[in-house]
Amino acid sequence: MGLKGRVVLAVNALVILACVIMGILGYMSAKSGFSQALEMKAAADVKSLSEILNYRYDGDWNLRDGILYKGDEQIDGADAIVDSLAQVTGGKVTIFKGDTRIATNVKDDSGKRQTGTKASQEVISKVLTGGENFLGTANVMGEEHHAAYQPLKDSAGKIIGMLFVGVSTQKNEMDDVINSFIFSTVVAALVIVAISAGASSFFI
Repeated sequence: MGLKGRVVLAVNALVILACVIMGILGYMSAKSGFSQALEMKAAADVKSLSEILNYRYDGDWNLRDGILYKGDEQIDGADAIVDSLAQVTGGKVTIFKGDTRIATNVKDDSGKRQTGTKASQEVISKVLTGGENFLGTANVMGEEHHAAYQPLKDSAGKIIGMLFVGVSTQKNEMDDVINSFIFSTVVAALVIVAISAGASSFFI
């Protein structure tokens, strides 16, 4: 290979390396941004659903004979309520009595709702014991979700339950954005390499 060929090859190799590095850094930045956006969505959703519940059902959260109510509306087993709330967010919605799921749209493979199951100890400590909102990730039936939990308090300020919203990290509209970004990066890299090859060959 002559000098011209070696120089063209070296220039193209450097251009390809630069494109790969920029693509990786861009992808990592975009993925991090998408993750933060999903977490913010979960936090906004749980706040919105709390306001919707307050608007729809007058009165405080309360326990009667071990059953959770919002005002006079029974929440234990209220599948229709969580299903309607899930339509607002497009994600998973669960209402807890203490640390136990009593109404949820989370289902197993057979379609059975996962009521009667418990929250994780991390969530219990943060929300039920500490009285704070929880933001993080949660595994819901084998699928990772960005999760937001909010404590539910009675008229005396005692925490008697939790409201949960989960936004899937695997199946959401941002997957299309990520795929589009990758495709655009590859096409741009190929175009840059082609232009670089022609320009370097011409000038050399």
